[in-house]
Amino acid sequence: MRKPWLLYTALRLLVFIGTAGFFAIFGLNGFPLLLIALLVSSVVSLLVLRPQRQALVAAQAARAERKAAERESLRARLDEP
Repeated sequence: MRKPWLLYTALRLLVFIGTAGFFAIFGLNGFPLLLIALLVSSVVSLLVLRPQRQALVAAQAARAERKAAERESLRARLDEP
């Protein structure tokens, strides 16, 4: 089974590392590097990783529906005399 959260998290991390590396090439370092890389990678991730984010949301919704159905099934079995 493919894990959408793992893929999305790995891609977010790669975007952050790539952004930090890009700005490090231009001499930025320390806290300013991390802050700017965080801000820029967040914007880039919003634009570029939309399909992965939608897959993650869909997987979470499916899991929540599955859990709700399991709870209802358990309640129905427990309510039977």
